[in-house]
Amino acid sequence: MLRIMIIENERILARDLREIIASLDHEVVGLATNFCDAVALASEQEPDLALVDIHIDGEKDGIALATELREDHQMAIAFLTSHADHETVLKASIVRPNGYLIKPFDTASVDALINTAMANYSGSQVDGGKITSGIRALTTGNRDKVERYIEKHLDRPISVEEMAELCQLSSAEFSRQFKASFGEPPHKYVAGERINEAKRLLRNTDWPIAEIALAVGFANQAHFTASFRKIAETTPSCYRRFAQN
Repeated sequence: MLRIMIIENERILARDLREIIASLDHEVVGLATNFCDAVALASEQEPDLALVDIHIDGEKDGIALATELREDHQMAIAFLTSHADHETVLKASIVRPNGYLIKPFDTASVDALINTAMANYSGSQVDGGKITSGIRALTTGNRDKVERYIEKHLDRPISVEEMAELCQLSSAEFSRQFKASFGEPPHKYVAGERINEAKRLLRNTDWPIAEIALAVGFANQAHFTASFRKIAETTPSCYRRFAQN
């Protein structure tokens, strides 16, 4: 069973697609209609496959979204489109999608797309799922800079753009080199470092959990608890109780 996210701004089509995917015994982990919601959903759910409508709500289209997902996540990406003209396909091909689904679709075409997209994605991966051809790791100097920067700024949002600027690299190149160095995309590494620092504070201080949440860069305790549970597989209060006994 695959975990699939759908980015589609036509709600009836999104509902139909969700029902088809469920009938094929796959799980739809969420729906989004715009760039920001889709990026958040991908970070939260880490799906196996993203089905991305080229024309979505907001200023950034599905091609920009697919570019972001390709840089920061390890997942197959396929485009949904009503427009199969040469110019659209050429523009979309820059992202190296693993497949296309032309609307209107039916169960057979969705099944074929999912199988083809995953086969194409698997064929492009080597070494435990990392795309390695032609990708350099961060230099030792840049790696040290990034580690120190993250450690110093865990109490606030940290963007790929600011870390890339620190290393004098484009955001896309930085993300590739970061993944080659640390084995995971920047956002996932930073999330792990936030939780590691939270564990240290839970073990060694009596700070309220809400205060620890702010200290490691979360906007509120609820978001912190959800993220902590996802990574540590327990709640902050349970972790503190067992760690301090």
